[in-house]
Amino acid sequence: MEKSILYRKGIASALIILFIFMSVSQSSGTIAKKSNKLIFSENSTICGFTTDFETGEPIEEANICFFIQDDQGNHYDYETWSNETGFYIIENVAAGYCHEYGAHASGYHFYWKENIDIGENETVWVNMSMYPFQPETSKVCGYVYDNFTGKPIFNASLFLHWWDIHSQLTYNGTTSDKNGFYTMNLGAGHFDVSAEKWGYIGELSYHYEISDNETIWINFSLDKELIVDILKPKNGIYYKNEMIIPFYFPIIIGPVDLEIDVTLNSGIPIDHVEILIDGISKYNFTTEPYIYHWNEKTPLRFRHKLEIIAHRNYASDESKELMVWKFF
Repeated sequence: MEKSILYRKGIASALIILFIFMSVSQSSGTIAKKSNKLIFSENSTICGFTTDFETGEPIEEANICFFIQDDQGNHYDYETWSNETGFYIIENVAAGYCHEYGAHASGYHFYWKENIDIGENETVWVNMSMYPFQPETSKVCGYVYDNFTGKPIFNASLFLHWWDIHSQLTYNGTTSDKNGFYTMNLGAGHFDVSAEKWGYIGELSYHYEISDNETIWINFSLDKELIVDILKPKNGIYYKNEMIIPFYFPIIIGPVDLEIDVTLNSGIPIDHVEILIDGISKYNFTTEPYIYHWNEKTPLRFRHKLEIIAHRNYASDESKELMVWKFF
């Protein structure tokens, strides 16, 4: 009987102690576990003003963020917004090391800094002066061409890196139209511009200075990663495998050797080169020289389409077509 009474008293005492512990934890601060580590009270404060770098005027509704790690390795993310005076305040902040903090607001470049120590029960002032976007009164424009054919390249990607008068970086991009033309706006400062296209070697043009209300023309001539050319036949009349006279298009009398040139400027190597005549595969080359002896007679058909395809694994193929007339 006595043991039963003692057992009940022990349970009651344990419950009372647990209740007191929970009450103290709720009233004295946040105590919880995160990543199996104890999170201590968040009792510090961060505050400050956000202002325009050029005018000193307050910036309203700037989004403020702080990322803190305490001594136990726990991570805290804090966020708030500035009011109409540019003032912001974040209360109940954990002590520790702030490895990144910053602000962003409409019409301004991102403000981003590192390394602040936050002590227990400390109020830390962090003012942020933000650079406004500069007026884009200037432009860079030009054309993008195929360096081998001289033809315009449609839908090439153009990328602009522009550092304004405060050395703040802005990115811009566009694509070329059917004439190979592109244009992008920017302001005073300096910039780099590059052109890229699938199957071509990209080109970078850099370190240009530009003033307000100025237009700078920059053209690009891109080399293909892979170039396919038909060396023979060319425009002319062929007899017994030799050109006897130039002509407006190829005319072949009798057998002829089809000679192909494939140039790899960059990228993944060629797997094989395929020759098709009127859509029918005739031969696949795995090594040079790429020469196919065409002696097939087609008495009921004289106009033919030659197609040469250079195949690559896991990369774009390249092809070349040519219409010819062949007799006997």
